[in-house]
Amino acid sequence: MPEKEKRTDGWAKMESFAKILAGFSAAVSAILIPVLINSYTEENRRAEMFVRTMTEREKADTDIRQSMFETLLNGYLGSLKEDFVKADEDAFRRRIMFLELLTINFQEFFNAKPLFEEVYTGLERKRTAAQTDAERKKWEDLERQIIRVSMNIVSRQSKMLNNIGTSSVFNIEKEEPICVRLYNREEFATLRKQDGTPFQSFLPGRCLEPGSTNNGGDGLAETLINLVDLTGDTRRQSLEIMPVSVNKAYATIQVGIYDDLFKGDVLQGSLLKGSLQFDISYFDLPYMDNTKLSDGSRFALVLRDVVGDSVEIEAIRFRNDFMSLRDRPFFEEMLQKLEKEGS
Repeated sequence: MPEKEKRTDGWAKMESFAKILAGFSAAVSAILIPVLINSYTEENRRAEMFVRTMTEREKADTDIRQSMFETLLNGYLGSLKEDFVKADEDAFRRRIMFLELLTINFQEFFNAKPLFEEVYTGLERKRTAAQTDAERKKWEDLERQIIRVSMNIVSRQSKMLNNIGTSSVFNIEKEEPICVRLYNREEFATLRKQDGTPFQSFLPGRCLEPGSTNNGGDGLAETLINLVDLTGDTRRQSLEIMPVSVNKAYATIQVGIYDDLFKGDVLQGSLLKGSLQFDISYFDLPYMDNTKLSDGSRFALVLRDVVGDSVEIEAIRFRNDFMSLRDRPFFEEMLQKLEKEGS
């Protein structure tokens, strides 16, 4: 009998504990569930507000810039119409001013090179037709001004691209080739030629040395097959550049694009991927005037100076996923806010 009472008493205690636990759980659930729901709802509300704010900000920025672009372009076209009537010094100065404003504010989206070249060509015609030294000097000063305006913009773009890539500056004579290695800066300390010598960022002469492997010739088929199998990080790029003709503000260049193939840190050979001829000028904008390489990166050639038949060129290699400075702060701000929300 006492044992039965003890068993009954134990079940009663367990039943009481279960009721207390159920009541406590219900109370906790009644408190926590609304809190969790409110927290989740608040996070969604803040995320929705953040997205809406970003969308409205982007739309407002786009509207402002569209209005600015239309105003500047209409101003430039207006000065162009006036130029046909008057074609005087002030008309050309206004056109240069509008070009500078257009390019500075819309350099990531607007290629002003044709407009710069058109104005420069007009100034050349004026200088050629000048009857006096004073008049000739006036047009020469305007030629220097438009080149200076363009070069200031080009220098800023080059500096930005150098932050996410590499570059080399070199002088080269007409019809004299030079080989430019578009390697990462740190790779020049580790990569070697087959004879063990290190690479230089640029070197006068051909990219393919006598006896080197290329994409032609007898007895190279087996070697080329092996080279083609080398992909990914085993490939680097080089440019063989040769000026064909040189003018006061322009140069026509022949460019050979090579894939340099490595096994480990040692060069195995080079393959010519393509050859092209094009003009470069003081008005090339590297944000716009660039060429895609086989590895997905891009290169731009900037004409920095012309002296006789010699030109100074800057070769810039940068990542294909380049994002302009105008957009970068916006995304960085967004990521910082998202990081704060998650912490």
